[in-house]
This record gives sequence, C-alpha cells and structure tokens, in this order.
Amino acid sequence: MIFNEYIINNEVIFNVNMNELQPVGENGDSVTLNVPTARCLQLLLESNGKIISREEFLDIVWKNRGIVVSQNTFYQNISLLRKSLLKAGLSQDIIVTVRQRGFVLAAGSNIASFFRTDEKEPENPENVQITASTSSPPVENNVTHNLAIQEDAQKNFNDNKATEFKLPKWILPLLLVMTAANILSLFL
Repeated sequence: MIFNEYIINNEVIFNVNMNELQPVGENGDSVTLNVPTARCLQLLLESNGKIISREEFLDIVWKNRGIVVSQNTFYQNISLLRKSLLKAGLSQDIIVTVRQRGFVLAAGSNIASFFRTDEKEPENPENVQITASTSSPPVENNVTHNLAIQEDAQKNFNDNKATEFKLPKWILPLLLVMTAANILSLFL
C-alpha cells in the first residue's frame, strides 16, 4: 500500500500524490518537490529505519524507469530534499549520511502514515485510514538489508510512476520492414 501522506516529526506533511511538503503549523512554506526528489523522500520514509545505499536510490528512483543519472545528480537531489524539508518547517535535518553506506532517517524521527480513499477532504471520518506512528531505530554498525522490505519499496515506487513510456504495437513491424527494405536496396 502506498500512503498518500506522511507527517514528519509533527512538523511537516508530505503529500505523495502531489509531491508537496506542507507545514503543519505556521512555521514554514509549502514546497513542491521535483519527482525524483519526492521519490527519494518516499523511499527513505518507507525504509523502516534501514540504510538505503546510493546504488539502491539510483536503481529505484531512476534506473527502474529507464533513466541513467550521474552520482552528482543523486547528491543534488538529496541536498535539495534536505533544504526543502527545512524550508517547509522541519526544525532539524532528519536525513543522516552513513559514511560509505548510504542514507537513513535520523533515530527518533516520528513518521505517521495516512491513506485516504479519495483526494478530497473526507466528509466522513471512515474514509481515512491512519497507521500508528513509527520511529526509526538507531543506526547499527552491521545493518543487514531485509530483501522483503526492499522488494516491497521497489514495488511501491514502480506503482507510483508519474509517466509511463509505451510504444505502439505497430512500431516494431514497421522497423523490421524498413530494415528489410534498406538491406534489399543495397543488393538491387
């Protein structure tokens, strides 16, 4: 299940469908994230306190969508994410860099997940499902990656594609006919 909203440390709301950060109170501004930055945040929030390596970010956020980016682009997105969270009203940086391993949410980060059945404000409280708040466990030296969580997070990100590129079915036969015509024209 992909949650529509996360409340981070009771200070910032992250709307997954709108890629938007909103302050809970009056401190901060609404910030619209670019799609890759929003996917990075979503991956961190869904990681359940596990360290996410640079390679995992690159694979899940970009490569699985057919996009190859440099490491510099990745680090720019993490930097932009940190700045955006602070601008939206988060009182402290919650993204921890684990040297030579990756990134994780800070221990003690309070993340509440919400799923709404529709995007409109619910008239009926039964239309909102709320999960319990979770806190990220402290980072340990020997963290082993749980494959089930990684696969689940990857599936969630694949389900949350902003755009999908599909070729019409007639393109492949057309390319084959054109290639055959070019080859025949060489011999005639």
